[in-house]
Amino acid sequence: MRQMKRNIKTRRTPEEDRLLQIIAKNLKKLRIENNLTQEKAADALKMHLVSYQKYESQRPYHMKVFTLYKIAQYFDVTVDSLLK
Repeated sequence: MRQMKRNIKTRRTPEEDRLLQIIAKNLKKLRIENNLTQEKAADALKMHLVSYQKYESQRPYHMKVFTLYKIAQYFDVTVDSLLK
């Protein structure tokens, strides 16, 4: 099996970086479509503003599956749609 190269700074593989980029783009799009500020979205999802901002700017070190599920539930979309 081929070893995936990781970004030295983030310790993520290129695939992980790409997936976080997709999630960030979709999260921002949903927030804007729903006329929410980052603060209101973070409050509604019961998370710290800084955490929300990291998700939207693809800077988290990781994202828990439950967080992804919680976001999908709040915006009434599927988890799958956040990943495409």
